[in-house]
Amino acid sequence: MTLAILIPAATGTASVATPSGGAKPAARTARTVSLTETGRLHSTNGSGVTIDERGRATGTYDCAITVHLTILSANRVTAAFTVSPRGGTISGTGSARFVAKGANGYFGGTISIARGTGSYRHASGTNIGISGIIDRETFNLTVHVHGTIRV
Repeated sequence: MTLAILIPAATGTASVATPSGGAKPAARTARTVSLTETGRLHSTNGSGVTIDERGRATGTYDCAITVHLTILSANRVTAAFTVSPRGGTISGTGSARFVAKGANGYFGGTISIARGTGSYRHASGTNIGISGIIDRETFNLTVHVHGTIRV
């Protein structure tokens, strides 16, 4: 008869005791994070069908953020993003509806996490809400992100 005992570890993983007295790693315990971020970004490449943005996000993670926007049509945009919180990166993609009103464009949609590195290598999340405004002249962008992710 083999007896296994779970021993919590400080890294968010558990160890399983083996009959020989050693321990081997067991499954990692995911942590759910309620995400609320506001990003303020500026264009790094001017205008066109694709716009690269760089800036800072504040909220759950205060960190650098880069976004690559692609304008698909007069009312649809897609984005690829990378945020760089302490200890790694989180990257993903999203899409949003877009409405132009005067000098500004307003958008709303969702993003999904595709991958992470470092401490965030197991990051995941889908249907994370985004909304915001972009100045159609300077391409300065403010984005609000809200949802739940697993890290």
